[in-house]
Amino acid sequence: MDSCLKCSALGRVNIATQLDEGYRLAVLRHNDEVSKNRHILNRLIQCVKFCGIFELALRGKDETEGSTNPGIFRGLFDFVAELDEVFDDHLKTASVFKGTSKTIQNELLGCMLRVVRERIVEEVKAAKFVAIEADETTDNITLPACYNVL
Repeated sequence: MDSCLKCSALGRVNIATQLDEGYRLAVLRHNDEVSKNRHILNRLIQCVKFCGIFELALRGKDETEGSTNPGIFRGLFDFVAELDEVFDDHLKTASVFKGTSKTIQNELLGCMLRVVRERIVEEVKAAKFVAIEADETTDNITLPACYNVL
């Protein structure tokens, strides 16, 4: 029956309609992939943010797969993977980007720093008055000769 229907529709179905359907399916697949990647990136950012909030070191002595001392970030990363099926699947199947490298950690920290700086600048620009508090130390510091004032 399927073949008969296709044969009767042969030549009647507009090629533009078929292309539109293929394009629509490709857009849906792309959007699903983007959504999945955003979810994974969100989990990575949350792990870095957690370590930052509690002032925890990201890296340990040995961050290999079976390490007994992988560092807090890697341990948190593995813990999140146990709770999140999409994240776990990404860790198991990713060949190009897993998100565990120190380069990725540093890039995420850099992006987070830029966001915080921008927010601080916006708040300072919006404020009528700004107060800056500086702590002082009583250390004896020997300044280089170029800083000596007569």
